Amino acid sequence: MRKSLAILAACGLLLLTSAPGTAQDVPAQDIPTWPGRLGAYVFEVTRDGKPIGTQTVTLKQDGDVVTVTTESTIAVKMLGIVVYRMHQVLTDVYRGQRLVEVSAETKDPQGFRAGKITRDGDRWTGKLGQQRRDFACDCASSSTMPQLAILKGGEMIEASEVQRRSVSIADRGTETLDLPEGSVKARHFAVKGEIEREVWYDPAGNLVAAQQIGSDGSLIRQTLMSDPQATRATGQEASEP
Repeated sequence: MRKSLAILAACGLLLLTSAPGTAQDVPAQDIPTWPGRLGAYVFEVTRDGKPIGTQTVTLKQDGDVVTVTTESTIAVKMLGIVVYRMHQVLTDVYRGQRLVEVSAETKDPQGFRAGKITRDGDRWTGKLGQQRRDFACDCASSSTMPQLAILKGGEMIEASEVQRRSVSIADRGTETLDLPEGSVKARHFAVKGEIEREVWYDPAGNLVAAQQIGSDGSLIRQTLMSDPQATRATGQEASEP
């Protein structure tokens, strides 16, 4: 169980109708404008269909700087007893839609770990605890994958480990998801490689669902419960009062 939950943490919890392709192949007119809708997105996290916690993804903008904070609180129970507990905060900073900083704080049964890396050109340097990080990567996103406009390329930063990972991204087409706030027409992508996660984005490009398989075969899933829009009827923008 703990291995599967470690995968969940690494992904930042936080992850049909068309032929597979890469995210880069999505027509430009189909890619929503960065950074989509700002505000807080609250997800329920489940393991094999049973609730184990929540995740809140918050997007804030100050000029050309967008900060995405992903906060996860997990408590797994067996026979009414908590057997695993985790609290994690992952922060991605984008400047002009370019990822320039990733930091992570995680507290779980293994203790407390903190790390941060920053970008200079395509060179990333920093630390996770006492472990030094120094690598080249033209990474557009971290493993939190909060927005469709930045889901591209063959590499991304594994947020909890502040480390480079190789991936491929396949476009699985459009689906209609039935979420607590209503039906959403969502674009589905599958990320494979050193990070494996499936993600769904709404018409504004914001993350609305994600799932990944744990090492024990359990299904870890995020489902959007509430967002700044407050309504999701057919995935369209809410009407002004």
